[in-house]
Amino acid sequence: MPTTHHTLMLTALLAVTAAAPAATPPAPPLPASAPGPRAATAPPDTARLSLTSPSGSASIPIDPRGNILYFRGRINDSDSLWMVLDSGASNNAIDAGVARSLGLEIAQGGVAHGAGGTVETGSVRDVTIRLPGATLAGTSLGTLPLEAFRRQTGRAMDVILGHPLLSRSVVRVDYAARTLEILPADTFHYSGRGAVIPLTFQDRLPYITARVTLPGRGPLERRFVIDLGSAQALILSAPFVRDERVLEALPRTIQGRGRGVGGQTQTLVGRVTCLEIAGMRIDQPITVLRVSDQGVISARGTAGNIGGEILRRFTVIFDYRRKRMILEPNQRLGEAFEADMGGLGLRMGPEGSNALQVDWIQPGSPATEAGMQPEDLIERIDGRSAIEVGIPALREMFRREGETHRLGIRRGDATMEVSLTNRRMI
Repeated sequence: MPTTHHTLMLTALLAVTAAAPAATPPAPPLPASAPGPRAATAPPDTARLSLTSPSGSASIPIDPRGNILYFRGRINDSDSLWMVLDSGASNNAIDAGVARSLGLEIAQGGVAHGAGGTVETGSVRDVTIRLPGATLAGTSLGTLPLEAFRRQTGRAMDVILGHPLLSRSVVRVDYAARTLEILPADTFHYSGRGAVIPLTFQDRLPYITARVTLPGRGPLERRFVIDLGSAQALILSAPFVRDERVLEALPRTIQGRGRGVGGQTQTLVGRVTCLEIAGMRIDQPITVLRVSDQGVISARGTAGNIGGEILRRFTVIFDYRRKRMILEPNQRLGEAFEADMGGLGLRMGPEGSNALQVDWIQPGSPATEAGMQPEDLIERIDGRSAIEVGIPALREMFRREGETHRLGIRRGDATMEVSLTNRRMI
């Protein structure tokens, strides 16, 4: 059977020091930036969206966990599953293990391209996705190993919804109210005061034109993919970093790391002077700098990726039918951007450990100075169960300068308590 090559980007880098897996579920055709031959043709996109709520639109509660938009839904007649909305997904995807547990028929797929490289994938045809007030019938799903997301966040990522849903409706994401609205595209009319921004599409992914300014330099106008599946603020592609000599411009960077589909990615992290979108200036965003051509984050010739840490400062309306995105600022627009100040990359501990585990440690960080080591198990923080606190809340705690936290550690058979005082490193 011939091998098909697919792409769809979920670059969910959930923390500077311990990024979550970046996945690329199947969705041909392959972008020019991805390695390997292109797929000859894309499969027909025959999904049918129906809005079943009496109001004519669907309103779905969301749980923005680390800036990733989680909500509940079902596949066919399954029990409730955790789903995410990802504008950086050119098709839908399902965790391979979940697909098998549901008894779905998985056909041989091909190759999925992620931020870490490539993996083999499968495909499931003609399924129905059921959401509160909306049904997407006759759609296809790529299968991917998504278990690593649970290890990084403490929550399963069962299903990813992307272009097939976004292209058949108007989708309104209200981060402040924690709601996702699905509206009929045919009758949608916008009369608000938000910034209306043209979208262009490449390989089913939405791009905007924005301006990025590096320290001591003038603004650079470039194209960026809008990626709800990225928890970061801004990611700059390796070609852009090289061509514009970004590392020469930034006064300080620290190491970053992610575990992506296809392998681990290592990056640098710093701050650019500002990002300007439709005349709105976003100052000093934390910026991930790709330094390797391994993996895919945006199409060739584009500058990179605008993600959830910026988008959460707005109500975001995707109107694919009219090739536009609308941004309405919320009360978070002026919030400062902060990176991790503790130096701990975290993941869920091994099964049965009832602890969080140190994945890696930022060199020269408070965690290094406190004597912490990779593989340490964190059982308690400030007297509370670390598992109950959870990774997203813990990451927020480590972004507040000057705070001191007491960590109960297990290292092999030994237990100890260490104090860690947050310090801004960039």
